[in-house]
Amino acid sequence: MIFSERDVELLRLVYWCQYVRPEDLLRMSTKTEIDNLMALGMIRLHEKSGALIAANRGASFLSELFPDALPPLAFSYHAHIIQRRLRTAPLLLTAYQSGMNVFISDTDGLMKAPALFLSTLTRNRGSNPWGSTRIAAIAHLGDTLYAMHCVCPGIGKLSLTDELTAFTNQTARFRDTRRAFIFAGGGYSDILTELEQGGSADTKLIRYGDAYRCLHLPVHLLSCDSTGAVQLQIMAVPDYRRRLTQAALKKQYQPPPRDAPAWDALFQGMPFVMAADMDLRRIDAALQSAHERGVRRIAVAALRGQAEAELFSRYRDTGLARVFVLTDDAVSQVTARPPEPYIPPCTQFLTPKGDVVDAPSIQAAGKAGGSR
Repeated sequence: MIFSERDVELLRLVYWCQYVRPEDLLRMSTKTEIDNLMALGMIRLHEKSGALIAANRGASFLSELFPDALPPLAFSYHAHIIQRRLRTAPLLLTAYQSGMNVFISDTDGLMKAPALFLSTLTRNRGSNPWGSTRIAAIAHLGDTLYAMHCVCPGIGKLSLTDELTAFTNQTARFRDTRRAFIFAGGGYSDILTELEQGGSADTKLIRYGDAYRCLHLPVHLLSCDSTGAVQLQIMAVPDYRRRLTQAALKKQYQPPPRDAPAWDALFQGMPFVMAADMDLRRIDAALQSAHERGVRRIAVAALRGQAEAELFSRYRDTGLARVFVLTDDAVSQVTARPPEPYIPPCTQFLTPKGDVVDAPSIQAAGKAGGSR
């Protein structure tokens, strides 16, 4: 068996995720490809969780292919840690399918955007710089750094002060870069179900809904699926709101008033908001600003998956806004790529020296050098 680029990328993703559900990997592979890696002893099934994990042979293989680029992982079988890894894995896969570099082992790798760094990679290395914070990852997209959190119903509470402190400390080297939050989950409705909760009595630990309402930094929602992958592709482009607004409206574009920062344009006399980044608080701010000026309805544009999942029911069906679906052409004009998730190709994997890697050579190397 000759290893393809997809084989190697799947193995790297399993290693980085530590625990990943087989159905999540099927977003970019087939069951046959996963079974082949299992048959070769590269990955294996963790029966208790039903998740895939990298086997010792797979880790050794990767360390040979990518010397000095594989972070040492503190593997754990504790149920609560496994659950956290399973929640984080879809976020990592979505970022990967957006074209972000997710294979970085420290925050220095964030210098070149777009990139994502998993906090789990350094939580158990010496002193823990993250403490008990819930930051799952830090992403660098365009001109903004994002603290990424996995949010779902019943996720629990957080200390907002600690979250902001850790985010600031871990990104202090980045000058003149904006800061924001991304709340990611299995779907926009799952995230909002938790964000609609609140009323925490504790003065230090609060629910995500309370944090969402009191944060001064922007908060974006992210669905960990194909729609979310395209959303991240858009957010990776500097000044994406203005550029996508102009691509969507074309000759009908009119610049917004200077005193309406939540508006991206005027469209047929209505305030226009580019909502492909799913900053719902910004849409609500645009609505409030419009109502204060005597304008009853605004225009909103987003990806089809975002509109159908949330924006139609929240804004169109309530008469608050006209909700438009962005065309593929408008998105591609801004991202310079088709608006679809990236899937690694089945072409042969080549080492930096131009060599192919096949199963017999891996087995021979394993017999000669043993496995970790």
